[in-house]
Amino acid sequence: MRSSKKGSSSFATASPSRPAFGATSSAGGLFSGFGTTSSGFGAQPQLPSPNPRPPSPTPLPKTVVQVQAAVAAPKGQSQGNAKTTEETSESEPEPSPVGSPRSWGPPPTTGGQTKGFADEATLGEYAERSHALLEILKDLHSTGIQNELDLPKIVVVGSQSVGKSSLIESMSGITLPRNSGTCTRCPMECRLQQAPNWSCQVVLRFQYDASGKLRNEMREVPFGSAIYDKDEVTERLERAQLAILNPSTRSESFLSGDYEPTEETLTFSANCVCVRVAGPNVPDLYFYDLPGVIANVSDGGKEADIELVDKLAMSYVSRPNCLVLLVITCDTDFENQKAGRLVLKSKDRTLKDRTVGVLTKVDRIQPGDEDRWLKILRGEELVLRNGWYCVKQRGPKELESGVSWEDAKTQEQTFFTTEAPWCDLGDSLSGRVGSEALSSELGRTLSKLVSRELPKIQAQVITQLSESKASLAKLAPLNVEQPQTEVIRLLQEFNRNLSKHIDGIPPAIPAFDSPSQDSENAPNDGLMNTLNTSYDKFRHRIRDTAPHFKPWSSKRQTKEGEADPMAGIKLDDDMLAASSARVFYLDEVMDLAQRSRTRELPGNFPFSVKEALINQCTRQWRDIATECFQGVWDRMVDHVNRLIEDHFGRYTRGGLKVDVQAIILSHMQEFAKVAMQKVEGLVQTEDAPYTQNDHYFFDYRTKLLLRYKAAHRKSKSQSSVIQSLQDHDLSRKPQRSDAQTQWQNINDVLSGLATIGIPGIMATDLIKLLPDDNMGPAFEIMAEVRAYFQVAYKRFSDNVPKQIDTDFVRGITKNLDVVLLSRMMNNLTETKCREYLEEPPEIVGKRKELEARIKRLQAAKDRLLEFNQSYDHGFLRTSFDT
Repeated sequence: MRSSKKGSSSFATASPSRPAFGATSSAGGLFSGFGTTSSGFGAQPQLPSPNPRPPSPTPLPKTVVQVQAAVAAPKGQSQGNAKTTEETSESEPEPSPVGSPRSWGPPPTTGGQTKGFADEATLGEYAERSHALLEILKDLHSTGIQNELDLPKIVVVGSQSVGKSSLIESMSGITLPRNSGTCTRCPMECRLQQAPNWSCQVVLRFQYDASGKLRNEMREVPFGSAIYDKDEVTERLERAQLAILNPSTRSESFLSGDYEPTEETLTFSANCVCVRVAGPNVPDLYFYDLPGVIANVSDGGKEADIELVDKLAMSYVSRPNCLVLLVITCDTDFENQKAGRLVLKSKDRTLKDRTVGVLTKVDRIQPGDEDRWLKILRGEELVLRNGWYCVKQRGPKELESGVSWEDAKTQEQTFFTTEAPWCDLGDSLSGRVGSEALSSELGRTLSKLVSRELPKIQAQVITQLSESKASLAKLAPLNVEQPQTEVIRLLQEFNRNLSKHIDGIPPAIPAFDSPSQDSENAPNDGLMNTLNTSYDKFRHRIRDTAPHFKPWSSKRQTKEGEADPMAGIKLDDDMLAASSARVFYLDEVMDLAQRSRTRELPGNFPFSVKEALINQCTRQWRDIATECFQGVWDRMVDHVNRLIEDHFGRYTRGGLKVDVQAIILSHMQEFAKVAMQKVEGLVQTEDAPYTQNDHYFFDYRTKLLLRYKAAHRKSKSQSSVIQSLQDHDLSRKPQRSDAQTQWQNINDVLSGLATIGIPGIMATDLIKLLPDDNMGPAFEIMAEVRAYFQVAYKRFSDNVPKQIDTDFVRGITKNLDVVLLSRMMNNLTETKCREYLEEPPEIVGKRKELEARIKRLQAAKDRLLEFNQSYDHGFLRTSFDT
């Protein structure tokens, strides 16, 4: 057995956060005058105090705008119109006008010394607001939601033996355990705040199990009673770290007696020792101290610990809301300090903007090397947006002689005011020396960050709480006392939901969805919308089988750069030249007609010519219709399977999901067979050309004949007459003289026709009178074939989707509830239904995880609401009624 003081100890920091960066330093008791201490960690009661101070009167409610202004106001800004202390004591303060909240700002500083401040009430209220913000941050961390949210935090990072412990001692006033090698082996959360009497509380926070896996529910364990003697803190912290490194052993056993490490003792842990220190002259601050970054291990050490500590550090500093306090010692070259490289050489470009540098052990700089470190302090090297600070802590001799931290702080002030070159820094840098200036700046910066991020945190808490409750509701335990009733209810609920989707539910709109909708897993993505995609593709493919006629000779020589005479010519919205079918030229159609004649009278051609050209197109429709149905089938099966997973995914262990899936698939196959038979019937009706749609057929035929003849003339560079006829407007005379003559000629022709008793003739009708080069029958065949295709393709592209929708999509919901119950009748015994409802372990585990998450979020929400009501009436404006 050995004394616990002889073992390796550790404590550190954990949790990242991005503060409001770029603030200049302020020193000289900036946070003096804080109120009484508030509640301890988590659900712990307020720390007892030997001489409790009488409660202060309840402050007037202030809006959060005041809090934000308090921590964000630039230095030197104060309220010039503030009342004097005497006025305040004799009369009630006037309420701030609505919309004009008072702005709180820290006092101006010069050279690290606080200037006179005209409004002491302002400083006190500013400190009170800062204290409240850091207190709410501590409480939020105590709920465990830092795993769900990126809470603001300060994280102290440094290599081994760079003076991190001494720096923390100088800020907190407590003595940390010191051993050779790596001292800190787990994160240590430090909450410092001013109070009339000194006290300390140590709490163990277990967020991870022994294997490093995140626990469903964070556990905080008070480690001993409150401490009122500073000399007891060191041993308590060392024992607390031992308890963290031995999670399988009851923590109470480490409070007394000796303890030897075992094989189960961890070398490092991500679990946290929480230290709360309150007392006079204690800065209001909240930060995490991490284990020192190590470059190598001693004999017998674990090489894996090097990577483990690096990952632990990066898990904190990589978060956007983490302000990094990088500690660099001046008695070793910067290049040899791994923590510096880890932060300053990171691929994360924002990390340098979120880092405050601290130079320690400046009293050990070798003579002649001062300028190198002064360049860093001045921002000439290793530039950081938030700059660098210098501190001097107790050295080995001071520690050995028992110099207190109060005396050490006095020695530090004396050093920086008397020793060159530090005493000659000037006003621009004198505010960046000393641990007091550093802690004041960190506290102010963290308060600004919390003030800025608090509304976002509140909104995220409400959103995640609502989502978690919705997810938990879907995993609510079933009524196993009546298993048959529960199974029937599940089947009926599935049938109703499937019917809704088939009737047509629009796609989910995240901004307007009900919170109960699981947008990630629910198949509410618009079933009919996805089926319409298949139908649209089907229609386009049918249209692309249109006969591709070119009304000019196949022997025509195309000039370079010459446009296709059919380009841009449309029928309805369909481009006549846009077809993937075989091209038929005018002379080829005429040749086919001539070769097909048998006993027809002169000038007549057999109908089989048109039929053959039509069948050239429609013979492809069977395959296209089959592919369309396959696409609908695939989408339906995918959607139904997702619905089955949504309704029965938690019942895989007893086989309920598999049985329902098999029944639904068989049911769908039956309706698919019927639907495909009817689609085949539609395909067969298109084998022979037929239509009673005379109006559209003749209308298309007339339009196409004009278009084909116009394109024919254009192909022979005779488009001027056709263009004049197409552009003719009886009411508008052209401007050009040559066009005026043609316009008048056309008018004369139309007038002459009306005079002889042929009225109503349009200029475009005259195109029919143009000579057709003895190709008139070919023009007629082309126009009629293409006109019939237009009628038939629109009919077919409507009928096939309609048949699929009627006989397959809508068909599968007909009597589905009866089918499910009848086919499962033999399995609806009480024993089988109880087996059906048996949940797999992962579902039970997920429910527990959600319950723990809801508990954390609810605790955070309650604490935020309490803060809103106590300090910032109206700040957190989002409704809490969720």
